Amino acid sequence: MRLFVVLAGLLMFLTGPVGAADSLPDPTPNAIVPPAADQALACRDFRNRVVHTVEVHALGDAGRAEFVYGQGPVIMIDPELMGMLPANLQMFFKLHECGHHVLGHLFAPTDKSEMEADCWAIHKGRETGIFTRADIDKWRPFFANSVGSNFGHLPGPQRVEFLLGCFDEPER
Repeated sequence: MRLFVVLAGLLMFLTGPVGAADSLPDPTPNAIVPPAADQALACRDFRNRVVHTVEVHALGDAGRAEFVYGQGPVIMIDPELMGMLPANLQMFFKLHECGHHVLGHLFAPTDKSEMEADCWAIHKGRETGIFTRADIDKWRPFFANSVGSNFGHLPGPQRVEFLLGCFDEPER
């Protein structure tokens, strides 16, 4: 019996507690792929750990950045909500969630975390040619009815103006 308890404890230590991520499908390596590009943009967090992407139905949002015990940094994507968006707007949301991991927001959030992730995503999208300024301007209808959020997303029309401002910033 004692050996069983020791082995069970060792297994839990190596794999995490039973049920820790039972509701999540197995993560697949996150590949942020521009619509017309040959090379994927891998997402790595501020510690250079690979960020995995999982599909979560009925997530309640297009995407979410999380740290899942036993799996590490994860981007959760709602395939139904994402499927209703243009490809380059889907890429923006994936980059936005990647930005939270890159900028360390899950460990040290600020009142500007959402705006910082927005700008990081816009800069990355501009640098890699995923979207243009004109593309961002075409996103207005998708943001039009957004009232923003309690945790820092700007209301839709203001958010689009903010994204355009980020796009216009000089390269860093």
